Amino acid sequence: MIPKSGNLLVGGICAIAAASHVVATPFDPLLRSPPPGIKYTRPRAVSTSMRKESESTTYRPSTKSSHLRQTTSVQKIQGLGGAKTNARSVAAVLGAHQRSVGGFGYENITSASSYGTQYGIQVLWDGFPMYLILDTGSSDTWAVQRDFSCVDYTGSPVPQSDCAFGPAYPDPSSPYGLLTPPQHMYVHYADGETVSGPMGYSDITVGNITVTMQPSCLANRTYWFGNNFTTGLMGLAYPSITNAYLGSVEDGDPNAPSNQVQYSPLFNSMISQGLVPAPLFSMAIDRNASTGLIAFGGIAPVTGLDTSRTATVDLVVASLVERAVTAYQYSFYTIIVDGWQFGQTTNMIKYPYIIDSGTTLCYLPPDLAEAVASAYTPKAVYLPNYGAYFTNCNAIVPTVLAVILNGVKFFINPVDLIYRDMTEPTTGLCMTAFSTGGSGPYILGDVFMQNALVVFDHGEAKMTFIPRLY
Repeated sequence: MIPKSGNLLVGGICAIAAASHVVATPFDPLLRSPPPGIKYTRPRAVSTSMRKESESTTYRPSTKSSHLRQTTSVQKIQGLGGAKTNARSVAAVLGAHQRSVGGFGYENITSASSYGTQYGIQVLWDGFPMYLILDTGSSDTWAVQRDFSCVDYTGSPVPQSDCAFGPAYPDPSSPYGLLTPPQHMYVHYADGETVSGPMGYSDITVGNITVTMQPSCLANRTYWFGNNFTTGLMGLAYPSITNAYLGSVEDGDPNAPSNQVQYSPLFNSMISQGLVPAPLFSMAIDRNASTGLIAFGGIAPVTGLDTSRTATVDLVVASLVERAVTAYQYSFYTIIVDGWQFGQTTNMIKYPYIIDSGTTLCYLPPDLAEAVASAYTPKAVYLPNYGAYFTNCNAIVPTVLAVILNGVKFFINPVDLIYRDMTEPTTGLCMTAFSTGGSGPYILGDVFMQNALVVFDHGEAKMTFIPRLY
């Protein structure tokens, strides 16, 4: 999971949400051998009117066609300096999931510095200003309330300052009250962080968009590694991976899967309340990953776009075995990548990749990662303690590195291929822009996203990519 506002964004960007109901259709042979705990389906979106009444949910997807036009609903996002890890990134979440079901990959994603990116977005929560982590890899929106209990890894109370939040919501509950029947949120992140509290309704303003009576959580108990800036998190992924449960935390076995209920994430509510002109959002991350823009309902107004090489790719369903609903509803933003070009070599083996602005690097199939490492001079070496490839800080990088989407090559700027500010202290080597994704799924992170404008189109169940020229 990871971090991402209403009319202009400072920082990096992250994921989309708006869950369309889908019907499974036959899929490609490459999808028949997924990693442990994951299944893939190439779905087709269906109109709400085609559903049986028993299939209805709180979310009503839009059936309007998406139009790629600029919008005034743009928000700056801000990179959060000093964040040493992002256990809420998709890489961290999938790593924990893979290990729990016998897979491998992303083993050290939460132990090394700078393996995930956090971005903050300013909002008004019932009129109270705060910054939230913007996260395209999760779906819940929450903030801590003034009387929250901060605990350590054993569950013992510690001072609130130990959780390092920004200014807390000034009241113990929202003016709208709690959900009926009573529900609570409980989230357990990859590094052991936990957040819980009652679910209620709040008015949340992002830029010039105000979502009224948004289901959300004012957390009253957390084990958290904060940044002394953000007060909570805004999730932009799909309803299938929300974390609400019937009853209260005090009930017996409160977080049992049988008690889990879906609700409409924030961007889904923007769509259902008619607050965006089209059911899509777009993100553009700046090169230094310290600033960016997110636009709701259209295209972010960024310069240097090469619209002649636009690529549009279908979303596929990435089904998590532990959540049956993800077998037929979207969860993460997952696409099929045609292949890669590195130097004079082109690899056209297709694999599913998740698009995630909360993950810094690109995570590739092991054989491909090794091949790309060999294209550096000197060759990049994999350091297991850090879960990434490192090379000489003045190494010669591949003359060409491009990901191929729907036949279009998206080139990654050579200046992005070595992180010279991320050094291994013993060897002095610098971290490269990619790593091995083990058994998958694989990830296109900020290294890729800062070279393109990325459009998350819920209405068409597609993603569109437009190269950015520097």
